Parts: sequence; C-alpha cells; structure tokens
Amino acid sequence: MSATAPHAKEGAQGYAATDPFKESMTAETKKIATDLQQWLGQRVVAYSTGVRSPKAVARWTKGEGLHPGTERRLRALYRAALILNGAYGPETVRAWLAGANPDLGDTTPIEALREGRDVDVFHAAERFTK
Repeated sequence: MSATAPHAKEGAQGYAATDPFKESMTAETKKIATDLQQWLGQRVVAYSTGVRSPKAVARWTKGEGLHPGTERRLRALYRAALILNGAYGPETVRAWLAGANPDLGDTTPIEALREGRDVDVFHAAERFTK
C-alpha cells in the first residue's frame, strides 16, 4: 500500500492509484508529461494529444511549449492512464489505448481522445477496470 494517501491502492505494477480526476487536474504538467512519456512513450503521447512531433513531449517534461488545447488533451490522457494504472501496468494501458474498444463503437481510445470524447474514454476505462 502507498503511504501517500489513505484511499490509494497499489495497481498491478505498483503504481499508486489516487483519485484520477483530482490527480489529473492538480498535477503539474511537467509531471504529467514525464509520467506519460515513461508509461506510454513519446510517440503515443504526441499522437494522443494531436501533436505532430514526439519531441514536443520532451519539451513538456521541462515545462516548455505546451498550448492550452494540448494541455487539456494531455490531462485527459493522464486521467485515462491513471484509471487504468490503478489495476494494470503500462503494457496493458498501451494495449488498451491502441485497441478497438466496443464501449467506444470500436474506435480506439486514442482516437476518441483526439476527437474530444474524453468522458466516453473515462467511462470505458472505468468499465475495463471493474
């Protein structure tokens, strides 16, 4: 168990799962970008947020060059990843994000996030962890 929060639980790979909404809204964007880069890789993070260059993700880890619309998508991706990391490790999270999802009309969660269907993705992620 994590000592960081009384309501936290350890995910399958030891990631502390706090309230994904609260964490995704309060974490510094540098931390979000760093965590996502580590869990998913620069290409997945860049594509999921609608950015062409994976190198942009490295800049975000330093607190540079993040536009407001991109930040919203980054936080949405982080929330989805946190929901899943509460039960599964990064490999499963990557597979889930890239796989056709019946809860999303067989669209991948990455595409749904790019389309702005954040809430649908959050609900699908929560159903997957049940």
